[in-house]
Amino acid sequence: MTSPVTILAPIKLVKGKNETDLLLASNRFQKDFASDQAGILRRELVKTGEGEYIDIVQFRSIEDAKDVMKKELESEACHAFFSIMEMEGADDPEIKLLPSLVTYT
Repeated sequence: MTSPVTILAPIKLVKGKNETDLLLASNRFQKDFASDQAGILRRELVKTGEGEYIDIVQFRSIEDAKDVMKKELESEACHAFFSIMEMEGADDPEIKLLPSLVTYT
């Protein structure tokens, strides 16, 4: 049995970008990419500080998460979304996929 996994993706805006830019890019990312991915169960963008956010994405399984991350490399909407973020450390191969113990609704 597969269990859902969650990615907590911290976001820090690049100099010159603001929350409005983030919301516009996030909405485009959702509409043009994320909403078409069957493996994404839910996505939430939360503010953690001034110019800092976390994109919380829950996937059906680790395989779905890896598949979506691979597809992101080819998506124009993903590139536009990522372009407003500081990408320092983004090449870190150890993206943390956090397995769910239990999900409440």
